[in-house]
Amino acid sequence: MIMYNTTIGVAAGAALILVPRYWAWLRNERMPLRLVRAPADHHGWAAAFGVLGLLLTGLGGTMTVTHPLAEAKPYIDTIFGEPALMLGVLLLAAAWRISRSKPVLDPDRLPDALGPVGVIVFILGLVMTWCTLAIVRFDVISAAPSEEPITGLLHHHPAIENTFFAVVLYGPAALGCLLFPFAARPGSRRSWQVLYWAWTVAGIGFALFSAMNFYTYTGMVVNLTDGSHFRW
Repeated sequence: MIMYNTTIGVAAGAALILVPRYWAWLRNERMPLRLVRAPADHHGWAAAFGVLGLLLTGLGGTMTVTHPLAEAKPYIDTIFGEPALMLGVLLLAAAWRISRSKPVLDPDRLPDALGPVGVIVFILGLVMTWCTLAIVRFDVISAAPSEEPITGLLHHHPAIENTFFAVVLYGPAALGCLLFPFAARPGSRRSWQVLYWAWTVAGIGFALFSAMNFYTYTGMVVNLTDGSHFRW
């Protein structure tokens, strides 16, 4: 079983955590739940976005063009791989742009810098919204196999994992994307704050859940191959 959603999820989560914090630095706004210290050199941001963009573009692109990647859930390519590819390319573009010029620290000039990309991010928000609805309507995530540690304990309760993905991961990520062009406008403090927290919640959720999957997927493979059925 070939899956890349562990590394993709961690990278996407890191991006959703870092992007609003970089934006807060540009806006000279306070960073609630700071998590990272804003570097004085903007090339540090470019390097971080470049690394994450390479991972998401490479792995998301592979997922997108290799269909079906996973026989168990062939639709995971569309729900997970394609949005990751879009995010990866956006991050690469951001890294290139940041590395070639000094950051725009005047909030009133941000709409000029973010206007065109805001359209793309908004469309990505539409994609994520429909992905969220698909997760809810078609039981896309479903339940982990009983052989998988931790999440496998919810094997008989598929609605729990589906709800978690829709409410904590995809839904907030979609909301932040839809608010992006409005948050870029001068004086748009309320929409920017909602975006900040929506992406923070989704980013932390993606990062922690996907990091845990390195353990749970390993345990599942062990349980399926040697029949020992280790749980923890």
